[in-house]
Amino acid sequence: MATALSGAALTVSGVFLTAPAAHADTNSCLSYLESQGYTFKTDYFYACYHGHRDWMLCYDILRNENVHYGVAARACDHAAT
Repeated sequence: MATALSGAALTVSGVFLTAPAAHADTNSCLSYLESQGYTFKTDYFYACYHGHRDWMLCYDILRNENVHYGVAARACDHAAT
């Protein structure tokens, strides 16, 4: 399920989100997520992202772990800009 999402857009719960660039700084993403209070779930996402580099798979893990929709996408957008 490898999908090229650089520059692609996701629509989740009516919120327009941009997928992170392939070179997004994941440490910055992690720091942002932690600052928003999502420290417990971030390990799942980053282990996945570093292991697979598959944004949709890892986004789904976040969603399935009941993390607020879109927070990781916003974090990675922020880190990629």
